[in-house]
Amino acid sequence: MSKDRPPGSSPRSHDARPSGADRSCARVSDLLDDFLTRGDAAESGSSDPDDPSPASLPPGEDRSKISLGEDRSKISLGEIMDALGDRAFGALLLILSIPNVLPVPGLSTATGVPMILLGAQMAAGRHSPWLPRRMLAASFDRKAFLGVIRRAKPWAERVERHLRPRLPAMAGPTAERLLGLAVVVLAVILSLPIVFGNQPPALAIALIALGLMESDGVFVSAGLVAGLLAIVIVAAVLLGLGQAAVAVAQQLIG
Repeated sequence: MSKDRPPGSSPRSHDARPSGADRSCARVSDLLDDFLTRGDAAESGSSDPDDPSPASLPPGEDRSKISLGEDRSKISLGEIMDALGDRAFGALLLILSIPNVLPVPGLSTATGVPMILLGAQMAAGRHSPWLPRRMLAASFDRKAFLGVIRRAKPWAERVERHLRPRLPAMAGPTAERLLGLAVVVLAVILSLPIVFGNQPPALAIALIALGLMESDGVFVSAGLVAGLLAIVIVAAVLLGLGQAAVAVAQQLIG
């Protein structure tokens, strides 16, 4: 579960925690449980008394949280980040990749672009994720988003039985910078409007995220291998589409 953060601080501005694994999350299933509980509570209008909404903050205080507004049928990126608390990059990458592994139509670009920025921050050595306010205001259908997280939970419970700290060099701070570059490339591919081209890079990012969360270098390695396969698959799809376009053009011209 998430550890307490200082009053008035924001998970997006609090950079004091070390990089690497998400040490505030003991289990992946706990992360998903906590996220779903907070998401359902926000939809019903209840809130965490220790985590005040923007409307309750005193005037002049930095309001890092993004308001739900009147439309509780939507969930914003800002709300997702607030629900994750002070967890590091792995947790956010996992939550954003799941709707692409278990596809939700229309979310590939909306979740892929933030992951590009998160990967760049990892590569730059930043300790905690940050997104610009305009991007934090982007929203998705709440029921669809939380529904796919619920669908992923049984799979997460099976996977976490195999997660454990190992091959620390593959999940440490130095490796995390290189992994950030890999996430950038995979997120760019994920953001492209390619039929069946979103799942392979999303799965690779999810494996890398799981490895970072549990300091499991084996899962990180599996994510990198999956990433290479994803690049090959997408390249093959693009090549096939290009050849088909050329053939159609030749027929029209000839």
